[in-house]
Amino acid sequence: MKSLLTLLLLPALLATAQNAAPGTRNALEQAAVPTPGLDDASLLADSPKVFPRKGPLPLLYPPNLPMRDEESEVDYFIFSAPLEPGTPIGQVPAEVPAPSRYSGRTLEQIFRIESEMPQGRFTPPDNDWNHLSRTRRLLTEGGDLHILALGDSIINDTVRSGWVAKLQQAYPKARIKLTVYVRGGGGCQHFKEESRVQKYILPRRPDLVHIGGISQKDIDSIREVIQQIRAGLPDVEFLLTSGVFGRVDLRDPAKLALAPHSGTGAYGQALRQLAKDERCAYLDMTRPWAEYIVSSQQHPHVFYRDRVHANEFGEQVLSRILVSFFKP
Repeated sequence: MKSLLTLLLLPALLATAQNAAPGTRNALEQAAVPTPGLDDASLLADSPKVFPRKGPLPLLYPPNLPMRDEESEVDYFIFSAPLEPGTPIGQVPAEVPAPSRYSGRTLEQIFRIESEMPQGRFTPPDNDWNHLSRTRRLLTEGGDLHILALGDSIINDTVRSGWVAKLQQAYPKARIKLTVYVRGGGGCQHFKEESRVQKYILPRRPDLVHIGGISQKDIDSIREVIQQIRAGLPDVEFLLTSGVFGRVDLRDPAKLALAPHSGTGAYGQALRQLAKDERCAYLDMTRPWAEYIVSSQQHPHVFYRDRVHANEFGEQVLSRILVSFFKP
């Protein structure tokens, strides 16, 4: 599996951004600060955790593989793997320049996290291959597939889960590369501006662009980013996903539907329609994420590292949803 290590590193590369030392990429953590009127009282009332006023709880499993970040603007981050695809895990250097450079996970670490996380269940999402024909061909028949994940700190967590490494396992003929382009609180309302698509996305020539998170402010901005990318890369394919985690108590379906990023409410309907209009794949991640956590019979915060973001357990819930969507 030539690119397995690349995929493992990249999913977790974002650990550096969201769990780094104070002053290091802390723009990605801005949404975790307690905010009156935003935090759901019912979610906090019976929480088994006491979160810091700012920043996350310490990780149970700090990332254990090195990653690197690529040149970008202040408060915007682009991550990729520093090692050549195919480098055996046992040959990864034991030392890196600083602890903040550890931002990837080995498969062994991912499997250990999975073995210790609370177990739940969800209804597998339908495979939506209608607008992913090229992606499907590369996965099944073999070839280089470059995935670019675009969004906010939730996209950060989703990628860091290691889901693409598992996708590589499911499709061993493919050589999968992953790039991540994120901003704290970032949505397409940011990425559409200042020629960011032209400067930072088009030169990387992705085959599949994953757009998601909880910070998308309007559907029209997502549409504009899709159209800007397609203008430069006509064959690119897109996966649009609804939001997960955040401050809303997912145990209350009515509240969850009202969340501005929820796939179970108006945003999900609008995003699904956008996907149809723009010939993109669509995945409602909100529903299976809520199903899993509720069925685990654990308080949602067992899967959180702060008031907004997933911890290691929560990341693996996201991984299972995405892998289920892409599974043969």
